[in-house]
This record gives sequence, structure tokens and C-alpha cells, in this order.
Amino acid sequence: MSEITRTQGLVGNVGYKAPVAAATTANITLSGEQTIDGVAVVTGDRVLVKNQTTATENGIYDADTGAWERAADFDGVGDVVTGTQVVVNGG
Repeated sequence: MSEITRTQGLVGNVGYKAPVAAATTANITLSGEQTIDGVAVVTGDRVLVKNQTTATENGIYDADTGAWERAADFDGVGDVVTGTQVVVNGG
């Protein structure tokens, strides 16, 4: 059964994630505020990273001035299912 929480969005066996501010179009450094596909990404923005040279680095991250961390809804084995959908608000 799926559930909705305010901090993690949809959780359970659902292939939908909370929206992100931007999505990558190339390999990026996973740290610091930066511009991604024309969107100025600042601390606290969610970013869909999908073009890393090392595929295991792909995922949804919370931007920060230092090192980025994976978003709470994308940091575990059960957080992603085939066909997971993410709305990209910019870029």
C-alpha cells in the first residue's frame, strides 16, 4: 500500500516523486550552487541528476553549498521502481 508524507512525498510502491527544480543534461560536480540547464540551483532545491559518467551517482539530490546528498525519497533500495516519474519544473 502507498502512503503520502509531507517530508518524503509519495512512498511505497508508487513510481512518482516530488518535483525537482532542474534536471541535468551533462555530467556535473555534485556540490555547490550552480546553473543547470539554465536554472540557478540554490541550497534546498531538488535536482534530478541523470547524466553522470558513473551511473550509480544518478538520482535525485538536495542541492547545497557543499557536497550534495541524495533526497530522502531517493536514498534507499526501495525508493525507486521501474518507470519512476519525476516532474521537472525548470530547464
